[in-house]
Amino acid sequence: MSVIFSKTLRFAARYTDRAILPDLQESIISFSFDDCPKSAITNGLPMLEAEGWRATVFVACGLCDTTNHLGLHIGERDIIDLHNRGHEIGDHTFSHISGNSVNLDDFLNDVERNQQTLEKLGIPRSRHFAYPFGHVTPPLKTALSKKFKTLRGVISPQDQIQDASLLKAARLYSNDSVELALDEITKAKDSPKWLHLFTHDVRDNPSKFGCTRDDFAKIIKAVIKSGLPVMTVDKAYRTIMEARES
Repeated sequence: MSVIFSKTLRFAARYTDRAILPDLQESIISFSFDDCPKSAITNGLPMLEAEGWRATVFVACGLCDTTNHLGLHIGERDIIDLHNRGHEIGDHTFSHISGNSVNLDDFLNDVERNQQTLEKLGIPRSRHFAYPFGHVTPPLKTALSKKFKTLRGVISPQDQIQDASLLKAARLYSNDSVELALDEITKAKDSPKWLHLFTHDVRDNPSKFGCTRDDFAKIIKAVIKSGLPVMTVDKAYRTIMEARES
């Protein structure tokens, strides 16, 4: 599938079955890691834990103990350890497949396979999902919105509006977007929003989908300076929905 057609599908999905979340009185920041390469948990998560924060790790269990352009990936024991340390485990399909490359039933079966794998590890079924590659189609968005509380994409935040079925997020990629993420953190102090910050590997020579330890430290320093609360995706979602009901 061409890049242009993929972007066209993503654009169409932005206006399909929207689940707009209520406005916030104060911004909330959520960190997440996708796939998940081992460098994220050895280099990135300890920096968050040092501040008393926890992240959401969107795991594709089929990548466990494999190596690709992101480096070595975490194993099943790592997933259990992350859960025990208070981090949230999100769903990212089992095989890390694109919603543009397989039919809907096959994609949903792969999602369920991931959920069942997590259950076998003693991990609760994920309440939140991140689209692999950010690929989303209108039918996929509709189907997944019935299975998860939120679905995170890769569309950059341009305003405070968040669609729970296609959450916007700021990339933490050292090659092109760290400064943009720093700017989003600064703006969040005055313009309340649910700001998602995500990356993949965290190492001195990252992939184009990751960031250096120094850049990740800059992000953490900016969040500390902002004084804004940091929550996992599930805790933030619960906080937002409870505020609406009160």
